[in-house]
Amino acid sequence: MGEQFLKEGFSMDKIKTALEIALERANAIKVDSEKLLELDYVPQGKVLGARFLSNNNFNLEEELRKFGPEARPYVLRGLEDTFLSNLSLPRDEVSMQANRRCMEGLKLIKKNKAALKQVFQEIETLFQYYARALEQTYVNLKEDFAARLLQAQRALGRQLGMRVNIDVERQPEFQEEWSRLRGQLSAQYENILEEKRRYIRSLN
Repeated sequence: MGEQFLKEGFSMDKIKTALEIALERANAIKVDSEKLLELDYVPQGKVLGARFLSNNNFNLEEELRKFGPEARPYVLRGLEDTFLSNLSLPRDEVSMQANRRCMEGLKLIKKNKAALKQVFQEIETLFQYYARALEQTYVNLKEDFAARLLQAQRALGRQLGMRVNIDVERQPEFQEEWSRLRGQLSAQYENILEEKRRYIRSLN
């Protein structure tokens, strides 16, 4: 039988190559099926995440039980993407509440609760420092502009024969400078927050 293979031009090398090709095709099919699962279930996870964030009564755990073991990892990835992308530097109490809802969602889908609790405490502290830094920067800027405008106020008052008050916060130059400083400050804190997001992604 072996002699017949050799006569017909077959060799062990050719047989091995054919086997490798077959395995590559099988792996390609597996990758394609995984890609299909990703394309199907990651968006579904994102939709669930959005519903969870917008509805405090939404039962996420119950919804997750509807997905089988193949789909679940992709649904969880979609949820994680939604929660982390909505975890942002707070502008006011409303956005702070939204951040806490994101953290609640992450607690439901992450197994390493101890590490998650620690990083959430760090994020809460980061938000507090950010709020204080914004407030102090604003106060300092306002005082600086008020000092600059004082002489102009007095000159205008003498000209009009009455006391004149110029609203510093309404001045275009003030608004422009505040926007610039706030952007710089936010960028610094956003870099730190992004590190925290990456760490959360690494957790089981």
